[in-house]
Amino acid sequence: MAGEPDYANYTRCMEEIKRRQFAIDEILSERKTTSFKYTNVEFVALQFRKIFELVILATLASHQHFFEGLARKLAKEWQVTKIVAIVRNKNPGFFPNPIDRASSANANAKDEWKPITLGFLTLDELVEAHGKIGTLMHASNPYREEQSLSELESLFPSWRAKLTRLLNNHLIRFPDDETVLYVGMSNETGSVHTALFKKQAPR
Repeated sequence: MAGEPDYANYTRCMEEIKRRQFAIDEILSERKTTSFKYTNVEFVALQFRKIFELVILATLASHQHFFEGLARKLAKEWQVTKIVAIVRNKNPGFFPNPIDRASSANANAKDEWKPITLGFLTLDELVEAHGKIGTLMHASNPYREEQSLSELESLFPSWRAKLTRLLNNHLIRFPDDETVLYVGMSNETGSVHTALFKKQAPR
């Protein structure tokens, strides 16, 4: 059915995020290089920007009819705050809810999910970070380029750690408001694990 979410597509978005995070780690750890510091910084910044946009758009990408209907509008929009507003209008629960998994005292439950309240990348921080990257990508003052690169580079480790905290184990709600998807991304193989939960009809 056209209105049912394509959960596999959301999973593919998260797998792409993992690959982009790996590319970031290769540069930050100096295992790989683009040969120049400023292109290293620009490369990492671009990966973060792509990741931020995937986080925002992934739940709409799970609904082909939503995404196709908005694709042209989104393609013309470069202000991330407006993109967020467009997505939120279709799915107020678009942003991941990070959780910790802990052993359960309940013999009938394997583990417990506890909401994370600190240390993850919030939507406001994501929007701010996206803006900082945009400033670099469209720098108009060449005399500030070196300073801007250094300032941006200093933020990368924090963004990387907070993204991990946000996405490693998270819940996401889809536009139909009837389903919640658990997503686990900590597997080193690159595969993303999911489990689907639907609201039960009242008896």
